[in-house]
Amino acid sequence: MQKYNLQQWKDSVSYGQRRIAETIFSDIKRMFGEYVTTKRFENMIKEMILKASLYNWFQSMTIT
Repeated sequence: MQKYNLQQWKDSVSYGQRRIAETIFSDIKRMFGEYVTTKRFENMIKEMILKASLYNWFQSMTIT
């Protein structure tokens, strides 16, 4: 399929989406650090949700 219809293959497998996700992960790490500070797994999840929410809020502030 790749050989004969490259664009259709790219659309079917969401080609290029990993690059976008890796860029966002890199931005979050640059802003908030690479590690979580909590020890309990439940709190790690909450901390990451908070970091992602803050990142989204910061991004919405810079776009307007």
